[in-house]
Parts: sequence; structure tokens; C-alpha cells
Amino acid sequence: METLININGTITTKEKASVSVFDRGFLYGDSIYEVTQTFNRSIFMLEEHLDRLWYSAGKMDMPIDFTREEIITEITRVLTQLDKENVYIRLILTRGEGEIGLDPNLATKNNLVIIAIEKEENPTWWYESGVSMIVAHIHRNPIDALDPNIKSGNYLNNVMAMSEAKKLGAFDAIMLNVDEQVTEATTSNIWIVKDGCIITPPIKAGLLGGITRRSLIKIAKKNELLIREENFNVDELKSADECFLTSTTKLIVPITTIDNSPIGDGKPGPMTSLLLKLYKETNKI
Repeated sequence: METLININGTITTKEKASVSVFDRGFLYGDSIYEVTQTFNRSIFMLEEHLDRLWYSAGKMDMPIDFTREEIITEITRVLTQLDKENVYIRLILTRGEGEIGLDPNLATKNNLVIIAIEKEENPTWWYESGVSMIVAHIHRNPIDALDPNIKSGNYLNNVMAMSEAKKLGAFDAIMLNVDEQVTEATTSNIWIVKDGCIITPPIKAGLLGGITRRSLIKIAKKNELLIREENFNVDELKSADECFLTSTTKLIVPITTIDNSPIGDGKPGPMTSLLLKLYKETNKI
């Protein structure tokens, strides 16, 4: 797929794009990022993603040397040059370059990297048949160690869980916290439906507060659907009537098996289908 990269205002190809090996994002994962996409050339929930970028920076005590307007301008420039209807957008902000050492004061000015990739439609089988997941043995980072609600470039925890899933032939992995409660998948939020009630773990369980998660909670309440944020364990996860995941780029994807055990009747459920329909209608996707 056609790809362009914008690095600090210079737009180039993926073959020519580069940052310094002394960049702290490369050396330590000392960076933050956001992922969104365009639908018919319109950037999806950009302001919400920028709000979360600034939140992550604040939690990491990372100064941002760019204004929101400058970042929006650079995103717009690379999208205009790529000139595609639907584009995956990855916005990365590193603490910058400097001498090797953990001290963040060694960093200089941020590096801003915007990756724009022409995006194909998601596979229809995701929504028609659902996906298979595992419960990972790798636990989610505790909040008091590295808060998962910071969307940072330090993703080794998630990479290890995804590696475990792929070795077992699964689509993705569901991660637990130290109390053995469900948190999230490696890049998506997790939901269950039980007796007509939609349930997703609370932020305090140790997860990233997804933009789609927040939007779906509002949509469910607006449509007078029963919804709760509460903890649930693996047994409650596997005994749910329905299960699904959410993210900006995946939307709402049914989960039909976990650890090779069917969820409900092993098919995408009616509540999941209804929520996907409402989500698309509300956001004009």
C-alpha cells in the first residue's frame, strides 16, 4: 500500500524515512503515539486523539514542542500529498535526541513522525464470523509500574502477549491484571454481554481508555442500552453470551472463541451487531 512519512515537516517515502539512532524513542521507548484513520478523507476523532496525546505527555512529564495547530497542519500536508480516500495515520512524538542516558533532561527537541498508509477495508470475515482469542499468560503492566492509560512507545508487554497469541494461531491476546481480572487486548478494549447487559472493565483495572470505548459507552447510554463498567474474571469472560473488541481501526469485532472454547453459540451475537450498526450510524462511517 502507498505510504508517506512526515518527519518534523519533511515528507518522504518509507524507504528514505529515518530518525537518529540517539532518539530516545528508539533507545528507550520514550515516546507517545496515537493511531487514527480517515474515512472518505475525513480524519476520525482527531481532536479526541490529540487530547489523549497531550494527556500521555503530561503523565510522562514530556514537554511538547509543537502546538496542536502545527501537528494538525503536518497531518493535513501528508494526507494531501498521499491523496487517498481511506488512510491509516500513526502520529509519534518522541522526547527527542541526546546523549545516551536515562535522564530525560538529556533530550533535545521532540521528533514528530507522522506515518500515513493507504488503508484497505478490514476483512469482512472479522464481522461475519468473529475472531479467536487467547487469555495470555503475560499480565498487563500494573498501573503503579507503567500506567497502561499512557499511550507510550514502550509496548514490550503487549508484544510478548501478541507473540503468545500468534504461536497458538489466535487473532490476539486478552491480558489480565495482577488480580486476575480482565483488562484489555494488546491494542483493543474488551467487552462482554451477559443477560442483555454490556460490560467492559473500568480504567482502574489497568487499561488504555480507548477513544472507541468512550464513544461506544455514550452511544449505548443514548440508546438506553444497559451498560456497566465493572471487573470480570476469566470464568465470567468465557461464560458470557457475547464478547467483542473495539479500537479506532478495527471498529467493533465479535470474539467467538477464547482459548478454543466458544463464546455463547460461537457466532457473532445480536448485541454486538446492533452496537456496530449504531456506532457506524452515529459516526457516519
